[in-house]
Amino acid sequence: MTLTKYLGAIAIMFLCYLGFVWATGPASGLAVGEPTLSFTVMDVTGAYKGKRICYVCEFQDAPNILSFFQTTGDETAKLIVRLNELYQNNKDKDLKAVAVIVAGTDATPWLEDLQRTSAIEIPMVVLRKGPKDVAVRMYHLDPEVKNTFLVAVNRTVKANLTDIQPGSFEQVADAATRMLAGK
Repeated sequence: MTLTKYLGAIAIMFLCYLGFVWATGPASGLAVGEPTLSFTVMDVTGAYKGKRICYVCEFQDAPNILSFFQTTGDETAKLIVRLNELYQNNKDKDLKAVAVIVAGTDATPWLEDLQRTSAIEIPMVVLRKGPKDVAVRMYHLDPEVKNTFLVAVNRTVKANLTDIQPGSFEQVADAATRMLAGK
């Protein structure tokens, strides 16, 4: 094979790889089948308000949804409200849920206000070191991805859903329903 053909073949493989990466979009969160890892957060509205806690440890093997939001705002609020409704409709099945704000402790007043105005029951927490927190690296959270929902049971990820919009939250609800049915 000549050098030109060899370089051409490499260029074609590289372009195919780039096409695959572009088509699949940015990845964020743990892959399906991976174990959920322990990490501490600052609890803003939950049972451990004002304290450091590991909700992964607290939930243990119970079916749960770990949701990570890069920032606060209207879209995040709508998704947290929907997550809370999903929790309320399935807490008799021992479903647990937590909303983690990656942005950090500056989100505390916003979360407290959201709890007051929307009667949120699920714990809402922040990463103490914001985007530099070890949990961001442990969970492979992509800063370009607005949100990541990990549906898990027995400390194993069953579904990973990213960049969910309020109008497509049913994807999270469907993944939770499938997980609860197979529990």
